[in-house]
Amino acid sequence: MTGVAAAMMTVACSQGPAATTQVVGTFGEQAPEAVQIVIGESLDTTVAVVDGRFEAVVPTDIVNMAQISVEGEAPVAFVADGTTLTVDFDEGTVSSSDKKGVQSRYNAYTAWMQDFMTDYREHMGGIEADTTLDEAEKAARAEAYYDEVIGGYNAYLQQTLAANTDNVLGLAAVSELELDDPAEKAAALGKLSDELKALPQVARMIALYETKEKTAEGTMFVDFEVVQDPEDPEASTVRLSDYVGRGKWVIVDFWASWCGPCRREMPNLKAVYEQYHGDDFDMLSVAVWDKVDATKAAAAELGIPWNQIVNAQRIPTDLYGIEGIPHIILFAPDGTIAKRGLRGEKIGAAVAEALGR
Repeated sequence: MTGVAAAMMTVACSQGPAATTQVVGTFGEQAPEAVQIVIGESLDTTVAVVDGRFEAVVPTDIVNMAQISVEGEAPVAFVADGTTLTVDFDEGTVSSSDKKGVQSRYNAYTAWMQDFMTDYREHMGGIEADTTLDEAEKAARAEAYYDEVIGGYNAYLQQTLAANTDNVLGLAAVSELELDDPAEKAAALGKLSDELKALPQVARMIALYETKEKTAEGTMFVDFEVVQDPEDPEASTVRLSDYVGRGKWVIVDFWASWCGPCRREMPNLKAVYEQYHGDDFDMLSVAVWDKVDATKAAAAELGIPWNQIVNAQRIPTDLYGIEGIPHIILFAPDGTIAKRGLRGEKIGAAVAEALGR
């Protein structure tokens, strides 16, 4: 996480923005006749390009991300922050006349995130490509590396949020925070300005984390029903309560056939199942966001021996506030949620602790 402190220095508050933002754009030899500028729902306008250059004055809006589009090309994002913005379409960059303005801070943020993710993916790729490691060892090393870097990652995002609670950069930062405790994520969202909270996407995020709090560790499970075969609903309908809250500890793995990380967890899950399956412990896979045939083929390929629910789609993920998979939950014998978000060696450790072994 070297360079975090230096990057944080770029996240500094500035005075309130001017009412309008000047946008100047330049093209090389392949200049279009016009560009389209869109800012949220408040502005959608076309501006002519003359001699490879255009200029526009648009309303300042630091809450919504804006974009400039050219037909057939990827749009260029920007923040209408009340400064003079210069757009270089050949480079795909936007620079601001104010080095402390929201656009400049957004540029520093995106550069930091790109560098972090490049390093992260390279390191994870190196683990995956290491032929001296088996799948369980790869999962353990990947988990250890994640634990090593996530503190600095979250610290940078929290600092960014604190300095940008009234603009789109704060929203970007809070969206990327990796926090296991839903109450912490809800608290971070609570720091945003009322104007940001009124945005539909933020309202959805707030609702999501309210859902997560209702299904946090220590709460009773929320039941759901799935019709696994729409052509035979009576025979194929199952409920989570068919497996959970029936006197056993149960690991439930929410997964999909196309999900690489889900597949990489299977050796860990199999090891736990083989060691502990019995009168006191069982396991269940719930396929979400997946096609039934693909789920069944993957389950056969992976040799999954425990119970399965297919065709759950978004039913359980909406109820449990699950944003990404695999998501692995340990339920107590009475149906209480004991642990959420288990991965790697933590799966077996949680089951061993629960069973007192």
